[in-house]
Amino acid sequence: MRGQANNVRWLPCVLQKKMQISNIKDQNSGMPASQHDFRNFAFCILIFAFLTAYSSAAGPRDGLWKQVDEAIEKGLPRTAITVLDQIIPWAVQDQAYAEATKAICQRIALEGQIQGGKAEEKIVLLETEIAEAPDPMKPVMETILAHWYWQYFRQNSWRFMERTRTAEPPGADITTWDLPRIMAEIDWHFTLALDAAQQLKAIPVNEYDDLLEKGTVPDSYRPTLYDFLAHEALSFYSAGEQAGVKPQDTFEFMAEGPIFAPAAEFLAWQPETTDTESAKLKAIGLYQNLLAFHQDDADKSAFIDADLHRLMFGYNHALGPDKD
Repeated sequence: MRGQANNVRWLPCVLQKKMQISNIKDQNSGMPASQHDFRNFAFCILIFAFLTAYSSAAGPRDGLWKQVDEAIEKGLPRTAITVLDQIIPWAVQDQAYAEATKAICQRIALEGQIQGGKAEEKIVLLETEIAEAPDPMKPVMETILAHWYWQYFRQNSWRFMERTRTAEPPGADITTWDLPRIMAEIDWHFTLALDAAQQLKAIPVNEYDDLLEKGTVPDSYRPTLYDFLAHEALSFYSAGEQAGVKPQDTFEFMAEGPIFAPAAEFLAWQPETTDTESAKLKAIGLYQNLLAFHQDDADKSAFIDADLHRLMFGYNHALGPDKD
């Protein structure tokens, strides 16, 4: 396995992010699991920075995708958009939702490039596309949107950190938001992405091969679209930026509690807190959902991987000396 990356699958239209699994040893290779490749969103990576041509997977629209690539190579974004406008409805009609999502993201990137490349304008365009998209496309598109907001925050974090929270609720203009407001927006879109959990659990992740680039670790680590999207949400809920939006009654948990307990005890844990919007609380809930989903699997890869992530999350966030 390759030693420099660490995602099962990845989606270049989000941002080039890697899901760390720390230095836990892989059961099969003896290598740290963080040195393996998982899937991640693949296609319009660094969409806020620059656009590169991307060749579609083999399919009935190969000829059109070739035209898109050629137009981009020649510096003709409007021509590429015209071709993408042919691909999108055809792909939706064929229920090739991964390909349609990829085409929509690339069209937004090209339109943004023409308009000057402002990240907030691309966010508005994607929100419009989500509102009009078929329901099966929305979970992945909501995840992409959450990542776009998150990347916008990270590129402008100093502005958010300097803004004082006011009594008046922020309006629709993202450029005026404070830190709690943008964090709440990102949380909202990850929540929307996982609303259809039962349907997502029935979709094999390889059905999104047109959009998700394979890593070197087998898909058994993230066998369904739910697994992939849940781990994407966990990467946000576990992020250090969450510390900047702690309320007075912030939810905390101790190392001697169920966070490091055997899986069965952890699954039975019902944390008590008035901080119901806590990112840590939501992360615990997602880990419980993932473990419950995979506890009876014949192939334990996804279960063990989620459990190892749970333990690392606990180590990073639990209070008290016992965690060492």
